[in-house]
Amino acid sequence: MRGRLGLWVAVVLAVSACGSQHPSEPPVPSTSVSTPYAVPESAQYNYRWSADPGIDLFTPEATAVRAYVESYYLIVRALATSAGYPGFTKAVDEGLRVDYANPDSPGKSEFVGTQFQHLLWMNPTEHGWLATVCTGDYSVMRVDQDRKYYNVGSTDVHAETVEIRAPDVAGAVRNDSLPAEGRERAPEIDVFRGWRLVDHVKSARNQDAFRQCRSRMPDPPENRPAKRNLPHDAPYPTLAPYPGWPRYDEN
Repeated sequence: MRGRLGLWVAVVLAVSACGSQHPSEPPVPSTSVSTPYAVPESAQYNYRWSADPGIDLFTPEATAVRAYVESYYLIVRALATSAGYPGFTKAVDEGLRVDYANPDSPGKSEFVGTQFQHLLWMNPTEHGWLATVCTGDYSVMRVDQDRKYYNVGSTDVHAETVEIRAPDVAGAVRNDSLPAEGRERAPEIDVFRGWRLVDHVKSARNQDAFRQCRSRMPDPPENRPAKRNLPHDAPYPTLAPYPGWPRYDEN
């Protein structure tokens, strides 16, 4: 019995020695891959911007306003904060995002066409800028299940107020030379660059803005739908974005 036990121990030690010569592969460390931003599939419309004389669409403050407004409407239509551009949740406090989604909505819709935005006024404040924005959404179309197209806006043009705060010099990642024009529909990186939203008023504080916004759209009033949700057999054209956004890896 003792001889058999010694033989068994010897075999175990031999197998262990062989195993030690071929150690197992080390575990592969887990890596997290960030998903690049993409415009929601349901939002197939583009933004086209213009501005009154003396307003530069490519300044950091105008770029931040543009990024916020475009994000806002994408979020409203996609019913998801994740539809906002990179950096949106840092630039906009949660308390200012509470009404961006409609939880009672029966489902998401598909949108095509073109949304026209116009920077009417840019006024400096003590800590940043107050922007008055004209929004022409008469040319954005909602698509129903029968492939009929319904305009989400009408002859009226909205006048909105957007107030932003400048970055803190100490903690901001600011680059005034950041490119803000290109062929892309959306930015791939954070273009808010430390600018923060202070307030967004869907009805402009200066009521004269509504009168002035009427003439800032490319289509005259007689060529715009008179009422919302009119059925059309063909959508408004989806024009190329302007200024659009660059591919930052090419700069």
